[in-house]
Amino acid sequence: MKIKEATEIAKIAELMEVMRDIRKALYLHFSQKVKEYKLDVTMEMLEVLYVLWNKDNVNQQEIVDKTNRNKASLTSLIDNLTNRGLVERKPDPTDRRNNLIVLTEQGRSYQEKLIPILDEVYQSFQVDISAEEMSNTVDILNKMRNRIND
Repeated sequence: MKIKEATEIAKIAELMEVMRDIRKALYLHFSQKVKEYKLDVTMEMLEVLYVLWNKDNVNQQEIVDKTNRNKASLTSLIDNLTNRGLVERKPDPTDRRNNLIVLTEQGRSYQEKLIPILDEVYQSFQVDISAEEMSNTVDILNKMRNRIND
């Protein structure tokens, strides 16, 4: 599909702006809640932890792919998570060039502390939005993402 009218371009620009604003507001709200609960983690660190909570013991490239971060920034995030005792690097037994990133016991227990905060943050953004509206929005955004990735 080709964009033929300036109004279509304006709508896409507006969508991009709204998505950026939502992401920024989520980050800010999450950061405030984390400070309230006195936890030492950033939203970027949470993204890495979330990947590991779903599948532990993965190589850095898999985390790069799932978080859309570059290797340099991911290395810094993993360093910070390691310094906080939430993850550790272990040699990959199948490839000596790689390290596997593994949750520590403390990293696993952070899930119990962070999930309620995330629920609270997400619920505050969904007050006037029905489950059906949310589902439809996610479906539409996934269609757009898939179209872009094709």
